[in-house]
Amino acid sequence: MDARYGNTYKGNRCHGMRKTWAQTYYDMVRRGGFTCAEAVEKTNEVIGHGSKRTIPVSEITLFSDYALSWLEGKSGLEQSTWENYENVTKNHLIPYFKKKKMPIDTIRPKDIKEYYTYKSRDGRKDRKKGGLSHETLKKHASVLKLIFAEALELEEIKSNPAANVSIPKPNVEDKRDMLEDAVFLSAEEANRVLDGFSGDILQPLICVTLYYGLRRSEVLGLKWDAIDFENDTLEIKHTVVKHKTIVAKDRTKSKSSRGTFTLLPEVKEILLSLKEQQDANKKLFGREYEDSDYIFTWPDGRLFRPDYLTKRFQKVLENKGLQQMTFHQLRHSCASILYDKGWNVKDIQEWLRHSKLETTMNIYTHISEQRKKILAKDMQGTFRLCGVSGLNKNQHPVGRPKKNPETECLQAC
Repeated sequence: MDARYGNTYKGNRCHGMRKTWAQTYYDMVRRGGFTCAEAVEKTNEVIGHGSKRTIPVSEITLFSDYALSWLEGKSGLEQSTWENYENVTKNHLIPYFKKKKMPIDTIRPKDIKEYYTYKSRDGRKDRKKGGLSHETLKKHASVLKLIFAEALELEEIKSNPAANVSIPKPNVEDKRDMLEDAVFLSAEEANRVLDGFSGDILQPLICVTLYYGLRRSEVLGLKWDAIDFENDTLEIKHTVVKHKTIVAKDRTKSKSSRGTFTLLPEVKEILLSLKEQQDANKKLFGREYEDSDYIFTWPDGRLFRPDYLTKRFQKVLENKGLQQMTFHQLRHSCASILYDKGWNVKDIQEWLRHSKLETTMNIYTHISEQRKKILAKDMQGTFRLCGVSGLNKNQHPVGRPKKNPETECLQAC
């Protein structure tokens, strides 16, 4: 019996239950407080007692070590994809599982479930309170499944513990908070935002974003070759995204995200003005001008950084005393404005290029709930009881009103 561990072993059995080497090792690390090296030595004593079978420290594969090795072996991926894997693996998975000292072959579905639960409640790494969103946890789940799938293929494990574990769904309070935090501008409110950006270099970009409900990556990725002034079309086919580095792609988020819009007269006027301005800047800057073919740029042709767009947008809103919102909520506001104009869900889905109707329906539901609150406020004070302040002497807060003989007589007649 080991005092720190508190269990008596006979051969490879504990309390009559047969234990594998990995299970015994895991118990000693997690519950017994042993270091990895100590656990290997002690487990070799227990499991290997009376036999020659022992396992050296070098053969123990901790999940944290395996995950790092897996990440380093992911060559040939798109830069943005690799950076997403790196963020999830290095900033979340490795710190969590390394602290628990868990060998990869001891991890069970319940451990994955515990990870999701923890991250959904207190998993942020940006020093803000709260947990990760449902969408972010989906990315974590995807990476976990990939790591364990490779380990299964290499026979490091016998099954993939992350394969069938569901991600916690937002509870009612979380959904209510999301609804309260959601911003869906009306056309009038959107125009106030545009007025707030009057004279700002970002105003044309914001206007085009509102008209077509573009994602940040899509509006930054707009190039002149996507505009057909003769046939009045605007095509979404190129994106600019940023994780750790800025990456330009000649494709969109999904196949459905790629699409061609009618070039609206107002937007055409904006773009022609920008084109004229860019031609003038090319002459002004000469060789110093960065001719990238992008539409929305600095005067010297440099592309706006995605993070600059986000920060500048929110800074101007704050300075102008406008409602705080994220840049992406301009896209939601486009949906809100289309809703107000009487568009049905399917039409809004096509305009916003959602791959799934469910995504559009979620936004549609948020808009409906917000509109109900607005309508309720609009109804306040519409009617009044003349000369009544609270309950008058003839009213009873509880039960039936007093009987009036004259009224009863009239009713009887």
